[in-house]
Amino acid sequence: MPVAVSLATSPFAPGLQQDLARVYADSPEFSSPEEAATVLEGAVAAGETLYTGLFNGRHIAAVLVRGEGLVRRMRYLCVHDATRGRGVAERLVAEVRRLEAAQGTEWLEADFDLTQEGVPEMLLAMGFIPHGQGNYRCLLTA
Repeated sequence: MPVAVSLATSPFAPGLQQDLARVYADSPEFSSPEEAATVLEGAVAAGETLYTGLFNGRHIAAVLVRGEGLVRRMRYLCVHDATRGRGVAERLVAEVRRLEAAQGTEWLEADFDLTQEGVPEMLLAMGFIPHGQGNYRCLLTA
């Protein structure tokens, strides 16, 4: 499944908030899909970077990246439930790694709930390594 990656800007383009609500519909990190879209839009307005994965003109995945300097942190990675298990998260994160490295980021860390089933294994499969207690990171090269 080919996934194009784009950057969201504030205010969100028409339709993005609805697409993100669908992507995060079953995310355990938010109390509702609408809360997820609102939190993400606020984070982008505050200067964080939201990378979205698109397929057939629809946003099917997203991840928020924050921080300044050489180390940045990913959070809220989510893939629409209809497209899970097809490598969408891996393709999105691979492109995020490439784009972040091009901007001078040296380390990308994962700020995820590691108690969630499959999260540590997914991070290891994407090239992240354990770093300290409860943290995974990967070295980026441009």
